Amino acid sequence: MDNKISIYLAGSIKKGHERADESFWTDADMLFLKKTLSEYEVSFLNPAFRSDDLSDQRSVFGRDMTQVFCSDVVFVDARDRRGLGVGAEMMWAKFHKIPIVTLAPINSHYNKSKTTLLGVAVENWVHPFVESLSDAIVENLADGAVWVRKFVSASQPKVKDVEWIRLAMEHYRDSQLPHDEPMKTLISANKKLHKRIWEPKIEQEPVLSRS
Repeated sequence: MDNKISIYLAGSIKKGHERADESFWTDADMLFLKKTLSEYEVSFLNPAFRSDDLSDQRSVFGRDMTQVFCSDVVFVDARDRRGLGVGAEMMWAKFHKIPIVTLAPINSHYNKSKTTLLGVAVENWVHPFVESLSDAIVENLADGAVWVRKFVSASQPKVKDVEWIRLAMEHYRDSQLPHDEPMKTLISANKKLHKRIWEPKIEQEPVLSRS
């Protein structure tokens, strides 16, 4: 990779119904990342910076997916609760093997030292989608910049992709399905479900070329 890095900034865009205290990517955040990664020419693909027609929802979706697709790294602001768009962006990035760095400090919304799920106490909990789709989960911007630098170096860390998702499905099937009575009941009554569980196929068609 050359000295140019394109970073997609996933997170919340200020809308009329957002909380006033919710976190957003700021000019100071972007300046910090540029200074920290000063040996590179950093460009930010930011869905909040735009002049297109926001009433054209299909185009808005296409623009965001295009920016994710064109990025070298997706940096997710997960300090607060996020909408469904961020999860879709993360999955699209994995479809194209684009690395994801997620800013989710301990005891923020998606990263809890202690929590309760369906009445069960859980320690060291990270939201399953954040944990499984992120290549790195960091406490602060500085740690995120360190990981980005590591990724663009000669010895790049391994990046999760669609195969990782398939392996997660198999992990559930082999480790937890035997104990998951509601799911077992559904599978036993539906041959189609049974086949999909035991013969999972994720077909990844070459939609676009990033080269």
